[in-house]
Amino acid sequence: MDELKFDLQIFAVNKVPEMLQETRVYWDGEDNMIGIANVDLPELASSTTSITGVGLSGEVDAPVRGHFQSMELKLNWRTPHVTGLRMAGGNPVSLQIYGSTQDFDSGTNDYVEEQIIVTVRGRAKSYAPGTFEAMNTTDSSNTIEVHYIKIEVEGEIITEIDKYGYKCVINGVDFMAKIRRNIGMS
Repeated sequence: MDELKFDLQIFAVNKVPEMLQETRVYWDGEDNMIGIANVDLPELASSTTSITGVGLSGEVDAPVRGHFQSMELKLNWRTPHVTGLRMAGGNPVSLQIYGSTQDFDSGTNDYVEEQIIVTVRGRAKSYAPGTFEAMNTTDSSNTIEVHYIKIEVEGEIITEIDKYGYKCVINGVDFMAKIRRNIGMS
């Protein structure tokens, strides 16, 4: 009887994302964001317009391709932090959020760590100092109005939205490329 040999890679079909193992936030490339409890990334909600008229039996709330509603990112701090305090008053903000995700691949019976990088540019919209209570966190926070976001996984750009640059790349397709051409942008 011939001995059967299996290549474990052919079974690598059940890679289950489990968690974000670690994350670190940098402001303008500096490691000055120690004290952040967590980051609420912006919702990518399409701008819409209501469509009615001949050919429709009712109303359709149609997404405007490549356009997005206001995108807010929230930085949540355990306590008031000098960096959070400086990030107020409409100041421009450029953040790089690095993360390491943990997946489990049942085919190879092993863990897989992947890098995720979220790059954000925007302006400081608000700062909330939080609540002062002994032996507790203050839950301070910054809200950033985001006009640019890029999400990369293992070096591959998954999403890139640049509102001022008329760019909307999702899964390798720039939905704004033809629009830029149509309105005379190169």
